[in-house]
Amino acid sequence: MFVCGFWAVMIACSLIFDGRNRGYLMLMLFMVMATLLYAGHCAFLNHFYSDMPLLDSTYTFANLAVYPMFYIYIVSMTSPESHLRHTWLYFIPSALTGTMVSAIYIMMSPQELDSFVHIISYNENFGSGTGLCKVMGYVRLAAKAIFAIEVVAVLIAGTRKISAYNKSIDAYYADAEGKKLTVFQWFIYIFTVCSIASLIFNFLGRYRFGSSTYVMAIPSLIFSSLLFGLGFIGFRQSFTIDNFELEESANDIAPESAPVCNQEKPFVERIEEVVTKRQLYLRHNLKISDLAAELCTNRLYVSTAINEEMGISFSDYINKKRVNHAIHLIRTNPQMTMYEIADLSGFSSDKSFYRNFKNITGKSPKEIRETDVECE
Repeated sequence: MFVCGFWAVMIACSLIFDGRNRGYLMLMLFMVMATLLYAGHCAFLNHFYSDMPLLDSTYTFANLAVYPMFYIYIVSMTSPESHLRHTWLYFIPSALTGTMVSAIYIMMSPQELDSFVHIISYNENFGSGTGLCKVMGYVRLAAKAIFAIEVVAVLIAGTRKISAYNKSIDAYYADAEGKKLTVFQWFIYIFTVCSIASLIFNFLGRYRFGSSTYVMAIPSLIFSSLLFGLGFIGFRQSFTIDNFELEESANDIAPESAPVCNQEKPFVERIEEVVTKRQLYLRHNLKISDLAAELCTNRLYVSTAINEEMGISFSDYINKKRVNHAIHLIRTNPQMTMYEIADLSGFSSDKSFYRNFKNITGKSPKEIRETDVECE
């Protein structure tokens, strides 16, 4: 609860003073929703009986709204704004369930309320109740089933959204460092493990973890660490679909207005010729729209040719050429530093240089240099 509240306040302050993209706003709303969720856990585990009807209704809503809110956060970073227009529909299950729980609490007699709050809810033996207590039990069981469905749906849909966004970035930028949501993709895998744990804890029942501080520490530390990591990563992620769309619209040529150049050679050969002879791959922050301008065509044509005919993304295509150039510099200029080689090879940062070099060659630049020295 305190971790989520901390990030909600931090992000809200940044929105007020600095202003950020819509993804940042959605992250704040997710943290607010998660704070309400864990506030409900806090009230339950600390036996706040008098406040239980209000806090339990809020908890029910937040519990079924937090995963849809997380998905909306992913959508806000990876998809156009139009994709967010009907996202309020995702909250229908949580709103209906929360309203039902609140209405049942209001309709309960003092005896039923006392029985449910003090006994049934803490043992989660919902079948033992009568009247409205039994109805509340069925609603709680239905909420558990809805929660399980939401977890699976969000994990699958969220992973697809992030993968599609990363492919778009690779198809447009040669330097994808800091633009892709690679960390989020790994985070989704961790999130999957923790979501399985969440499902287990949800079906086991909250009451099982209130008897011992040590037992309570297990889910507390797991989810606190995960949520702090999400807040930290999200707080540092400044590049999203909004930035991509701005650059894309500013640099692209519409297909109908694209000029026509020499069409004698196959298009793939023309791409290879322009990139190699003019050494475009050495240009820092190269985008596919820059290559399209050199070819007097639209980036979609270039992207299709590279992806389908070469079987590679634009980013990988350019970075392979940069790595080959770097290997040439390593072997012909032993006095050069790796920083100089990275810069002269077109890489925008040392991190990008080392990561791409390792991915493409399977070795580090230092290992290549040492191997050449041994051969001599």
